[in-house]
Amino acid sequence: MEKGKIRIIGGRWRGKKIPFPINPNLRPTPDRAKETVFNWLGNDLTGFSCLDLFAGTGAMGIEALSRGAIGIDFVEIEKNFAKDLKKTLESLEGEIDAEIYNEDFYNWFNQNSSGKIYDLIFIDPPFNKNLIQDVFKCLKQKKIYSPNTIFYLESEASINLGFLDEEFEIFKEKTLKNKCYRLMKVKTT
Repeated sequence: MEKGKIRIIGGRWRGKKIPFPINPNLRPTPDRAKETVFNWLGNDLTGFSCLDLFAGTGAMGIEALSRGAIGIDFVEIEKNFAKDLKKTLESLEGEIDAEIYNEDFYNWFNQNSSGKIYDLIFIDPPFNKNLIQDVFKCLKQKKIYSPNTIFYLESEASINLGFLDEEFEIFKEKTLKNKCYRLMKVKTT
């Protein structure tokens, strides 16, 4: 099987390349976009608890771990992607607090009753499936975020996010080709 590579761009594993299978259903965040997003977030994520929904290669979550995040939950429905992510995590040096949930995000939300609050939530669903509104509905129902949580949203550039206006606000945004990368937070009153 043909392989691609993603690069960890900062932190303790900076420069490490992670192989991933070339697959039309797998869309890793390009290095250029990842670098922009983590420049926005800052290089030091020490103490952050993270959630990576639709994890795929796990590139965003691994980058957060490399920069000091204390733990991450990866949610990935595709069995082979979850297996590859497990191998990738095993190849990294040092202690890693990570869980991989090989299930649909709806099921994960329904079974997640741990009361865990995340500081940073990565949301990168498959494009053109209209899942973003459902994700935010689940997030609001389960309240797994605080007023200080940062949300990363990767989507097709053409998507209408008007449904987010009441509770969330975009504070950083960049469009590259047909993709949009956003950082969002809970609106303060």
